[in-house]
Amino acid sequence: MKNKKYLIIFLTLIALVLPSGCSKGRGIWLDNLTAAEKKEFEGGEIPEERIENLKEGISAYTKEVERTVKASKQIGIYYRMLVLEYMSLEMYGEAVKAAEEAVRYFPSNQLLYYYAAVSSAQMSMAVFDEEEKGRLIIAAEEHYLRALRLDPSYKEALYGLSVLYVFELNRPFDAEPLLERLVSLSSKNWDAMFLLARVKIIRGDVEAAMDLYMIIEEGAKDTEAREKAAENRRRLLGGFTGG
Repeated sequence: MKNKKYLIIFLTLIALVLPSGCSKGRGIWLDNLTAAEKKEFEGGEIPEERIENLKEGISAYTKEVERTVKASKQIGIYYRMLVLEYMSLEMYGEAVKAAEEAVRYFPSNQLLYYYAAVSSAQMSMAVFDEEEKGRLIIAAEEHYLRALRLDPSYKEALYGLSVLYVFELNRPFDAEPLLERLVSLSSKNWDAMFLLARVKIIRGDVEAAMDLYMIIEEGAKDTEAREKAAENRRRLLGGFTGG
């Protein structure tokens, strides 16, 4: 208890001194507090024993903090691993819960928000209640956006959010800048190009869509992708305006 009392006094001293913006203010506070401390001792000076006790208290609580931080980090890692396990088992509801727990320990980890977004989007496909479906889709959008705020070049999040905008939220033009950013980052992302071409067609920019299909047709190694791009281009030439 004695050590605890000393630690509280020491922390109070720090709390009062550190926020002051000028050395003169700090000096006044320090003088006043030191004077108050000295009154407790007959000689007027704070004994060395008191200083040592304060140091011991700091050391003890510092070690405790280090142990707590280490334990918290490990818990966060376990939650992150749990998210992946749930996703691999297609238990997306539990994956969302685990991701939200993991975020409490790693709030700046974009991967966790991406996992939560994918899991929320997958869950939306499994529910029949339209209100619940809408809530899950909006949750997925928010998770994707948070991931992209942390990492604007996060390719998987750019594509996932674009798919959400085009097929679930009926906001294809919100997907357009995301897809253009993604294509600029990954010039051979054929899936992104197909989706961007679809958005261009919706916008009425058939020429841009044709250019994208041409790039896929000439650059893709996958035979199916080349054939699909060629077929879409032929249909556009014939007046077809579908995706």
